[in-house]
Amino acid sequence: MNVRINRLDPHVPDPVESRRRAAGRVVRIAYAVGIFGVLGFFVVYFGAPFVFLSGPGIVSSPRHVLSLPFTVQVNRMNVKPGSTVKAGDEIGQVYSPEQETIVATYMRALSDIAGRSAELRVKARVAAESLEAARAYQRETETALERIAAMASTTTTFRVQILRERALANKDVISQQAEAEEAAKQLVSLDAFSNQIHEQLDEVKQNFRSGRVSAPVGGIISTGLAQTGQSLVAGAPIADILNPNDVYVDWYIPNERLIDLRIGNDVFVLFGHRRIPGKITEILPVSAVFGSSQQLTLRDRPATQIARIRFTSEASTPALNSTVCVHMHYSKISTDISRSLIKICGLDWIVYYILTEMSQ
Repeated sequence: MNVRINRLDPHVPDPVESRRRAAGRVVRIAYAVGIFGVLGFFVVYFGAPFVFLSGPGIVSSPRHVLSLPFTVQVNRMNVKPGSTVKAGDEIGQVYSPEQETIVATYMRALSDIAGRSAELRVKARVAAESLEAARAYQRETETALERIAAMASTTTTFRVQILRERALANKDVISQQAEAEEAAKQLVSLDAFSNQIHEQLDEVKQNFRSGRVSAPVGGIISTGLAQTGQSLVAGAPIADILNPNDVYVDWYIPNERLIDLRIGNDVFVLFGHRRIPGKITEILPVSAVFGSSQQLTLRDRPATQIARIRFTSEASTPALNSTVCVHMHYSKISTDISRSLIKICGLDWIVYYILTEMSQ
């Protein structure tokens, strides 16, 4: 049944219909915004790989790793992650039973060499002092043999006895002379070996420096810092020193790309809400898996090539070891359009969220 509403004035709007009309307009606008937002998200999500190349990266710099060739225990650390140090500053103090064992072994070897050298010096001196007496006895036997040869009344037994004495005298002279010469040669060898052990011992003490760990270069202490009381095997890093004056980004380039990258291509480094311009300065001839050292779940990811990116001179670089997202447009037109839209609409956080989701 149709009910006719009689208004007092046809030009006066009905309040109920006005509220319905306004509510319906708001619902339609919200519905259209939601539909177009979802469509825009899928268009950007699936169409972005055809417009620009995106991949994760890490803000890095040349690092110097401090380690010792001994098993050590950290007694004290004077720095914290992020501290700035200069060349020669003391970073910490360590203790090494292995280093003391090595020093004791060298000292024991030096003690054995000293005892052996003393014995050889005694033998050399005895041989040198006895050599002159042995030569005098040798001369007496030769003189006696000459006299007996001139006498015709000597018996054969006496002649044989004199010949035996001369042979023994010759043997004694040769033995004493050989012992003195050989003792001198062995002393020279032992002295050289002792000097070599002294050099190695000095090198061990110099490298250990009584357990004081000093910074060989200036820079910033990284987060991979040993803790007080921690035991480290030989070669394990005690601290990493980063160079804050040479900051770059290692970009893990995705394998699925439309074109190959070249040195000199312009890129954008996304860090939070910031878009920092940069340029590819080097493409490393190696591949690696991004984040393989942080998460075990990334082992199944394929290795990707690494490109090194340098920031422009006026850019404010992110913190070292930060994870960033890097993208490079395939054409200059798309670069200009995206830069203008992002600058006008303030969509930095949306682009960063989408690129982060795409890189995972």
